[in-house]
Amino acid sequence: MKYIIIFLTFLFVFANAAEANNNNVTLFMCEGCNYDEAYQLAKDNPPLTQCYSSDPNEIITIDNQACYSNPKKVIVADVLGNGHFAFMVGHHHQGSNMPLLNKYAEPTSLSNNDETAIFRLKTTDKNFSKFIKEMQAELNVSPLQVSQHLPLNMIHSNTENSCPPHITDAVKAVFEGRTASELQHKLNNKAKADFEDPERFFHAKEYSSEGFSIGVGGISYQGTWKKVSKNFNTSVRFNQNQDIPTGSTGLYDVVFSIKWIREFGALSVSVNPFLTYLDGIALNQLQKTTSNTVDQCLQDALDHTLPSNTSSPSSGGGSSGGGSSGGGSPGGGNSGGGGWDNQVCEKHYYINGVKMLTIKVSC
Repeated sequence: MKYIIIFLTFLFVFANAAEANNNNVTLFMCEGCNYDEAYQLAKDNPPLTQCYSSDPNEIITIDNQACYSNPKKVIVADVLGNGHFAFMVGHHHQGSNMPLLNKYAEPTSLSNNDETAIFRLKTTDKNFSKFIKEMQAELNVSPLQVSQHLPLNMIHSNTENSCPPHITDAVKAVFEGRTASELQHKLNNKAKADFEDPERFFHAKEYSSEGFSIGVGGISYQGTWKKVSKNFNTSVRFNQNQDIPTGSTGLYDVVFSIKWIREFGALSVSVNPFLTYLDGIALNQLQKTTSNTVDQCLQDALDHTLPSNTSSPSSGGGSSGGGSSGGGSPGGGNSGGGGWDNQVCEKHYYINGVKMLTIKVSC
């Protein structure tokens, strides 16, 4: 009786997995992919496997495991034309252990739902790209406002501080939510003004540079651009000299990635760490390394914006809570040639107790 219950449980789980695969299609967008490229792309994305012990009385091991998967549909669609390919992707040798499962991809036809999903995705791409291009043009003419209601990028004298204000503006745009919120508000107002009902123009459930999700006829189509470079970003430039050529990377550029979320009927905004630059350093590099030495004005702006603590060379990564604000000495030290004055410390900056970045400072 025990074996029958286990077998029936397995059949139930496997049947549910099969139904889930039937209702989920992987969709990749490609630019001018031929059959061989599409075939390899599909084969490289097989369905998930589930493994069980072949003997219910034993703990599963590499020797007694029995692994299964359910075939899934993978579509590779041409973003420019109609050269679309569909495959059923799965594993041969069902019930074998994992190393013996062989991936396969077999050509299949596109259904009406598949064709509709591709059409809606390409339509959304066209509308979304045009919308963001127009938004960027509007931002170039009418900059966002900072919290003091002064235009971002505005050049004004600061007799109390020799550092230009655009540096603090950029740091606040990255680490405080006001600029992102203002941009998000502007984007959603534009979408409502342009389209009245944005969902009629943005057909996807979710849509961004990272990927997309579209529902058609009870089937969920999810995927990424894979072989297509898509840039759904809006840039807010913080340059003291506004005559810098458009194609150049300024010292302080904050780039926001834009995402459509149908569930909320709204566009969301987040800082793009790969395209955002502070003091000429990409934000993702600032956040993942501890060897950064930055301009004093950037350090001052960080001090003004984020809580921080400073650790000595021997104390490592600093506490996780984000201690005092500012960059005082880490403790009493020698004043001689081998003292703190000649050493380099690490200064850690935090948001809600989570370390955001680390820079090198004089002890």
